[in-house]
Formats: sequence, C-alpha cells, structure tokens
Amino acid sequence: MKAIITLISGFFGILFFEGFARLIITFYHRVEFNFYGISHLPADVWMYVILASVLTSTWLATMLVLTVLKTNSQRYALLFGFIILIWRGIEIANSHQTEPAFYFFGVITLHLIGVYLAYLVYTKQESVA
Repeated sequence: MKAIITLISGFFGILFFEGFARLIITFYHRVEFNFYGISHLPADVWMYVILASVLTSTWLATMLVLTVLKTNSQRYALLFGFIILIWRGIEIANSHQTEPAFYFFGVITLHLIGVYLAYLVYTKQESVA
C-alpha cells in the first residue's frame, strides 16, 4: 500500500510541477491554460521552460519515490517510469494532431533521463552511505 501511495504521489508531483510552470506562463502572458503540448505557448523560449520543468520535476519526484521506498529501487524506478510513459501516451493520443512530434520525443526522452539520473544518484548515494 505504501508503494502505491508513493508512486501515485510522485506522479501527481510531476503533474503539479509541470502544471505550475504552465500556470505561470498563462498568468504572465494572459493566455488560455492548456495542460498539453507547446503549440499554444506565446514564444519559443517558454518551450524550453516547459522542457526544463519536465526534466526537473521527473528527477525530483523520482528521488522522492526512491527515498520513501528504500528497498528494490530499480523495480520502483522502472515502475515509476512506466507510469509516466502511460501518462505521456495518453497525452500523445489526445494531442498528436496539434503538437509537433519533436515535443513528444523530447518529453519522453527527458522523463527517461530524469528517472535514470535519479536512480543513478540514489544508488550512488546508497553505496556511499
């Protein structure tokens, strides 16, 4: 039960961080809030902000998940990455007509990099301690 709650909390943490970045852009430019994609963003620089928030939020949430679930870190990192990929699959299904393909590939790659880097940091820290 602890694992399920932690994985779901980590997933919602990613949604919160990315949504918060999108909310800041929405308020700053007074545009309509969209939770998916980058085609609605007012300038290209905001695309990089979204991509940075994806990588950062994935790394932070994965570190949180691995820290709370101290045992079997590889299994939980893979499971957490799978949950994220399912979410992005739903996003692709809902917005593949309006969003550029590089966005989907980039976001999925950044999620995988974030999970992998968090796993590396966690296992290195675990071996040092």
